[in-house]
Parts: sequence; structure tokens; C-alpha cells
Amino acid sequence: MTGLPNVWARKKVAPEKPTLLLRGSRVYLRPGREEDWRAWAELRAASRDHLTPFEPQWAEDSLTERAFRLRLERQQRDWRLGISRSLLIFLEEDDSVIGGINLNNICRGAAQYCSLGYWLGQPYQGHGYMQESARLLIAHAFGPMELHRINAATLPHNGRSIKMLRRLGFIEEGFAKNYIQINGAYQDHILFGLCADSADHALDVEA
Repeated sequence: MTGLPNVWARKKVAPEKPTLLLRGSRVYLRPGREEDWRAWAELRAASRDHLTPFEPQWAEDSLTERAFRLRLERQQRDWRLGISRSLLIFLEEDDSVIGGINLNNICRGAAQYCSLGYWLGQPYQGHGYMQESARLLIAHAFGPMELHRINAATLPHNGRSIKMLRRLGFIEEGFAKNYIQINGAYQDHILFGLCADSADHALDVEA
């Protein structure tokens, strides 16, 4: 009679997916799901000419279902590691995907900062949706996440982004030459910062 093995095979358990819901008056934010792919891809495709001058160069397969699934897996891994929070933006009235917003490069320890990133589909520009979304995420960053500072960078000719950051209370702090690869070339950026102790009005999501 043989003895029982002292090592038992463990059933593989799928990693827990991130859950978060930030709700405003006109928009809400949550992590992306596999079922969001088609609406996300259609919006990105329709907004390609508007988005590509302001984003890292798109891969040829960037809008495929497989690429979206790999994107979600990377975002979920980074969420579990505590180094980013990636969310999609939806309209309250009809649950349409209208854009995305992220807290990237989250640094803990003595720093307690992150970088803000965002995009909005072209049909939804000019209605204040991104400003409302940013206020929601800023409140979450300086509230439950207990971060101290949020960095942001934008192209010098992106006037709409610059105006929004200033409305949110971000302060222009510097200029970075050839800072980030945008649409296939490293480009200059204006650097902004917002600290928790000077962001009271940014936490008012109804403003």
C-alpha cells in the first residue's frame, strides 16, 4: 500500500480582476472589461485622426480584439502590482464608452505620486466630460489612494489639454525636451503638477 503524496496539485485560480466605480453627474469610470472591446475599438477607429497626433504610435493591430485582451491583461497586472489605475469613461445616460483615463507610474514610499493620462473620443470633445472625469479620479487619488502629488505632461500645441489642466488646479512647472514618443517621434512636453494640499477645488466633482 502506497502512502499519500505529500504534495497536492493546486487548482489554478484566475487572478482577481480590479473593481472600482467612480460616478459623477454625467459620467462614470470603471476598469475595462472584455465585453467593452467593440465599443472601445469603434470609438478609437472613428477618432483616429484626432487621437494619433497626441498619442504614442499605434500598432497595426492595436484595435483588434486580441490586442484589447492583452491590453486588459497588462492593465490588470499593473493594477495588482499597485503601479497604475486604468479606467474607461462612460456616459451615464446611455452607458456609451467615450474615452479613458489613467493614473500611471504610481510611486509609493516617500514620493507618493503618479502621472495622469487621458484620451477622449472626438465626438465627445468640448462638453466638459474629461474635466468631470479627471475630477473624479483626482478625488480618488488624493482620497482613498492617499497619494500626495499628480504629475501631468502635454504637448505645447495641445491647447485644450493645457486649459483643462489649469482649470483643475495644475501648475505649470517646467519644459521637457524630447520627453515622450508621440506618433512615432520624441516630442517636447510642458510639465504640470498638482499636490493634494492645494487641490481642494479639484476634489469638488460638481464644480
